[in-house]
Amino acid sequence: MSRIGRLQKGMESILGIMLGIMVVLVFGNVVLRYGFNSGIAVSDEVARYIFVWMIFFGAIVAVREHTHLGVDSLVRRLPYKGKVFCAVVSDLLILAAMWLLFRGSWTQTIINYPTASPVSGISMAVLYVPGVIASLAMSALLVLHVFQVLFRGAKEEDLILSAGSEESVNIENLQPVNGK
Repeated sequence: MSRIGRLQKGMESILGIMLGIMVVLVFGNVVLRYGFNSGIAVSDEVARYIFVWMIFFGAIVAVREHTHLGVDSLVRRLPYKGKVFCAVVSDLLILAAMWLLFRGSWTQTIINYPTASPVSGISMAVLYVPGVIASLAMSALLVLHVFQVLFRGAKEEDLILSAGSEESVNIENLQPVNGK
């Protein structure tokens, strides 16, 4: 298994642990509120922070596996060189978006570092650091993909950068429902 594959498996494990912690925090707080008329104030805030981190880590995994949603019906019908062109242009546009995400997240991290959250007292920068990490990780994955496509030659399935419902349906063989 490659180093990136091991990192992805580790990230997936971290995502599972984060989800488990989030479920315990939220469910435990619901039980405490309705069962014992009390609660842990910090649990909702920490669950929110974990949720933000999960979103960004999940986005990194989705970029690695090419499972973001997208409209690829045109790209699937293009010849190989057209698919290569579209994949490279798509990756470059996403890299531009990653630059914007990085710049915005970094700026917000710096601005919000001295601000403490109302309940836990944790720096509000915690909400923006995952944007910095995700933008850097996704940018690295996209640069590797462009390098692979341009210099190593990519397989046709590596040139379709999204996952959609079209993959599971063969449009040419669809039958009308009830003869209509």
